[in-house]
Amino acid sequence: MDANNIITILVGAAGVTGGFFGGQKLATGVAIGTAVDVVTLLQAQVDTLEGNLETKDRELDEIKHRVSMLEELVTQRAEVEAVHEEVKGVRSVVDRIAEKVGV
Repeated sequence: MDANNIITILVGAAGVTGGFFGGQKLATGVAIGTAVDVVTLLQAQVDTLEGNLETKDRELDEIKHRVSMLEELVTQRAEVEAVHEEVKGVRSVVDRIAEKVGV
């Protein structure tokens, strides 16, 4: 084998090796770019979900407040009805006393 053949083989091998490592570097760059894009999209989705969660939390707090107010109103109504029944009882006693006194 003469020197020209050896140089040709070495240049060819260097070209193949350079192509391989260049392709690896390019593929790594593309993979990193894709990963960055995916992370950006995922972060946007997380931000959207966090916003939705805050909205739902506010709505839930508002509903809890409304339920609390309704419970208070129901309790007050029951107390008013109990007082009304007591007034009826007192009224009947007063009416009987009035009949005995003759008023």
